[in-house]
Amino acid sequence: MRDKIVSILTVLSKPTVSIGGAVVIGIIAIGFALYATSVSPSGNYTPVKVGTITEEVDISGIVKASHSTDLAFQTSGRVAVINVSVGDHVWAGETLIALDGSSQSAAVALAKANLEAQQARLNALLAGTRPEQVAINKSILANAITSAYAVSDSAVHTSADQFFANPRNSNAALTFNISDSALTNTVVQERIALEPILAAWNAQISSGSFNSSDLISASAQATQNISQISTFLNDAASSLTKAQISGSLSPTVAAMYEASIATARANVSGALSALTSAKGALTLAEAGATQNDIDAQKASVDAAQASVDAAQAIASQTVISAPTSGTITAQNANLGQTAVPGAPLVSIIADGKYQADAKVSQTDIAKIKMNNAVEATFAEYPGVNFDATVTTVNPAATVNGGASFYGITVTFANNDPRLKQGLSANLHIITATKDSVLVIPSSAIITSGNQKFVYVKNANGTNKVAVETGIGNTDGMTEITKGLHEGDKVLTFGTNAAQ
Repeated sequence: MRDKIVSILTVLSKPTVSIGGAVVIGIIAIGFALYATSVSPSGNYTPVKVGTITEEVDISGIVKASHSTDLAFQTSGRVAVINVSVGDHVWAGETLIALDGSSQSAAVALAKANLEAQQARLNALLAGTRPEQVAINKSILANAITSAYAVSDSAVHTSADQFFANPRNSNAALTFNISDSALTNTVVQERIALEPILAAWNAQISSGSFNSSDLISASAQATQNISQISTFLNDAASSLTKAQISGSLSPTVAAMYEASIATARANVSGALSALTSAKGALTLAEAGATQNDIDAQKASVDAAQASVDAAQAIASQTVISAPTSGTITAQNANLGQTAVPGAPLVSIIADGKYQADAKVSQTDIAKIKMNNAVEATFAEYPGVNFDATVTTVNPAATVNGGASFYGITVTFANNDPRLKQGLSANLHIITATKDSVLVIPSSAIITSGNQKFVYVKNANGTNKVAVETGIGNTDGMTEITKGLHEGDKVLTFGTNAAQ
């Protein structure tokens, strides 16, 4: 019907040609007859108005957190600490889960003690040699030997002897069973061998008289003693890791033994470092230092610092800390379980604004720009608009069913508690808004090839007028940029057009 009207009005709008008055009258009569029976009620004249028009693209998207992270250990070990549950809010840097890190802590302590010893030696080299400094260094070495004995005696007779029967004689034996019989025999024999060593060392300390040569000799013997004690403590620690839990050895007691031996190992290592440092300082003080000695010692300090950094890096792998402030969404660890490197145990959604991912058709993507305003609605919250902004427009297309689509991300303006990950959002993207422009119903515009035109009412009927258009909206209105004036009446098609 619309095509008939357009055809007739097109003929009427042309200049009259000499084809005979009767023919002209006939054509006019037929045109008005068809117009009268066909245009109404589907064809109406609507005035051109000045107003505001908003162009938008309507799509759907899925809500997601702005940043979600799965966290795992980089090393294996026994889970010893769990500080969080699902739903807890945590702060950046907060410890979430930790493994038993006693061995790593002992390694860090040893590395730090060695660094301090190397730095002390460097300081001694730089300070130069003075008689009073030599006397001081002798006193320091004597105290280091005495302290090394006290630490070693405590490590053996207090820490280790807790889990030995008859520890001070040849009948010494472990009070628990382990699956490695060779290790059992080694630990027992090492303990038996230490008793006369400690007795002789105690006698030397008790004499209390060291001259310079005796100090050097005594420090060498003390170093050998500590080395032997360290070997014993290491093997004792290994035996505890293989201990068979039974009525005579509960998990609690085993853990207490392990902690005691770990402390003893760290203390003995520290005593060895102090002894080595004191001996080196006295030797240098008596012999003097060359520039090469100083340079070499600086390199030793640097190497010791690198060892501290490495030990601390390994120790840090036994702790999962929150990379950012946020909310725990998953916690799959259990106390006592063995963590598998790389297996996620806890997940966190970072504090931040929620987002929604969506796909835009090839037809509409050119309209969308960064920072376009968005109104989002949800079926779960009828009548509520959530403000958002376009924050990402992917320049690369994905093809689905032969059609090209472009991914975009919108970010919500507020952290509204009603926003939940996984909700489906209706996104109304405002791509353009113009004020004080000419607008008409889109149904009035007829397209022919690359041209657009409308029919404008005049005193003699209608006139075909070419127009240029701007943006359109989802309410069926289009901006006219050229060809019409405010107040012109254009022919529209559809029962909803205004008269």
